[in-house]
Amino acid sequence: MKKEKPSSTAAYVAALRALYTALPEPYRIAPDPLARELVPFPLGLPADLVARAPWAAAAVHHGLGLVTMGLSHYVPLRTRAIDDALRDAVAHGAEQLVVLGAGLDNRALRLDELRGVRAFEVDYPSTQRDKVARLDAVVPVPVPRAKSLVRVPVDFETDRLDQSLLAHGFDPAVRTFWIWEGVVVYLTREAISGTLAVVDALSAPGSRIAVTYSPPRMVMGWALPFARRALDAVGEPFRTPLSPDELDALLRAAGLTRLSDESSVDWAARYWSGLGTSRAIERLAVAEKR
Repeated sequence: MKKEKPSSTAAYVAALRALYTALPEPYRIAPDPLARELVPFPLGLPADLVARAPWAAAAVHHGLGLVTMGLSHYVPLRTRAIDDALRDAVAHGAEQLVVLGAGLDNRALRLDELRGVRAFEVDYPSTQRDKVARLDAVVPVPVPRAKSLVRVPVDFETDRLDQSLLAHGFDPAVRTFWIWEGVVVYLTREAISGTLAVVDALSAPGSRIAVTYSPPRMVMGWALPFARRALDAVGEPFRTPLSPDELDALLRAAGLTRLSDESSVDWAARYWSGLGTSRAIERLAVAEKR
């Protein structure tokens, strides 16, 4: 991404979360009431329109899914899948949450299950500044559901992630849940392995990480040339598709044991029976430090 500007892909993802918060059930599977407040004009208009016309929910859901080749479906599905992985980790003793490349993520502000958890959001300073400014404009100003929320500004090209987290109060002796959502495909393989090594070094036994990734076949299946050029233009190009075996090797090299690995098709079968996507766009792996 362009370091001096907030992430464009984060804004697009938040726009879809806002849309699926405005849609009624059964489409509303991971509501984020603050997403609309974080979306710049005109990306929030679809959510505004559907909130006024809930009777059009089915047409909007299926029509947008067709136009985007399933991309619009997998964002709310991915959000719910990670939410549930987080809930499970907290139930198994996680007391810290670290969101790597947090973007416009609002889990620390919306999940009641985090009331005993210390949360850390890590991202580029430009994206964090934009997010905080938008949240500060909300009336009343949102209060974290988490026990505490610390934002950790990190320039991933010049700053050390471990030093930055420790300087902001992160406790490596506490069981932690790490979220690495929608980031890996934009990084080099060296950056991926380096970050996983930091996760391992800072994680107490029983800590887990949820990481999303895109196998090569999935990327070529939905990322048409114009989409790839658009991401190049905003400074967020695809760099490293990974197969499940390749990701597993990276996890094992970092001392992490994979617990599960599912695709967007699996999420749809669980959360949107008969309503979801048949296109496998992305995968979510959950791994644990033993």
